[in-house]
Amino acid sequence: MLRFLTFKQLQASSKEYMFKLEQLPKEKIAWLAGLFQAEAYFYIDTRQRSKIQDPSYTPPPPLPCIKLHMVEQDLMEHVADLLEQEVAPQARLTTAEKKVYRINLSARAKVEAFLKAILPYIVGEKNREKILKHLAVCEEYNQWVAAGGRKQAARHAATIKAQKAKQNPK
Repeated sequence: MLRFLTFKQLQASSKEYMFKLEQLPKEKIAWLAGLFQAEAYFYIDTRQRSKIQDPSYTPPPPLPCIKLHMVEQDLMEHVADLLEQEVAPQARLTTAEKKVYRINLSARAKVEAFLKAILPYIVGEKNREKILKHLAVCEEYNQWVAAGGRKQAARHAATIKAQKAKQNPK
């Protein structure tokens, strides 16, 4: 069964994760900032996740994501442990025949908390702008939730489910 978090629960989740990040020594956060600044891929997933045709419905904003791909398994496991993430071994090999490992941050609360934690340690305008853009997308989502976007989406989903159930009775 799907369970939707309320806006307060989302904020608490973000704060809880931020608290865990704040417990890390500043050197670790700075190290993570440098690693991610140099090696990670920051992107915004703009795929439309809603097929709701109602003009009064506002779909959720895009999803900020961060991917880190590396061949050093022990390093990736250390990073995953710090970020409370899973390491995903990839099927592909590098040209040097080495296995590639991936960490993917796409949970909005985690992305937001992580970016806020590393922002003070990011050097260079280009990277700072990228992170600030991601944080703006996070804030846009927080405003969407506060305006009732998740509740509206849940109502629409329930309506669509009921319509499908009427069309396809078992």
